[in-house]
Amino acid sequence: TAYIYVMIPWLSRFQWHAFTLFPHPTKSNHSTLCIATSGDWTMRLHDEIDAPAIKPAYFYGPFESEFSDVAIGATHCVAVASGIGITPAVSLIQRYKEIKRVNVIWTCRDAGLVEYFLHKMDLSAISQYAFLLIFYTGARDLVVPKHLPANFFIFRTRPKLESTIAGIISVIEKGEDLPEEMCE
Repeated sequence: TAYIYVMIPWLSRFQWHAFTLFPHPTKSNHSTLCIATSGDWTMRLHDEIDAPAIKPAYFYGPFESEFSDVAIGATHCVAVASGIGITPAVSLIQRYKEIKRVNVIWTCRDAGLVEYFLHKMDLSAISQYAFLLIFYTGARDLVVPKHLPANFFIFRTRPKLESTIAGIISVIEKGEDLPEEMCE
């Protein structure tokens, strides 16, 4: 998992902002940035680009994320994310999908972001050996794919993290009701 710094000179020549890289959902050997509007700089960026455009941007990196260091030594992982913080979790899932479980607990109120993730990302990277628990807290109803894997759960509430994480750990330790059994 990695991050890069981005500087967009037509917004500000003096501001560099860090963003997580994650694998492009359809192009191999390509990375993607997902930039949510969360401050003045990102709001200006979204206001300035409302259609595909060719404008200069500078990138510094990539740098390996400290997030991945913890995951390297673990047999099983539980990644907890909120909002746009799902991007490092997606990167972690893609990197370790063949060698370990990366379970995800994601709280998000942005319907568009959840829908993008569910419709555009390669869900098979998660679906076979891990749980994906989405706690959606937004106002409007989600448009979800017709067929989600059996081990993907969408809740319309905030998570109780202690009991949710303990539940995932318990299932894995007992070896019962595992994702691979649910998806058979």
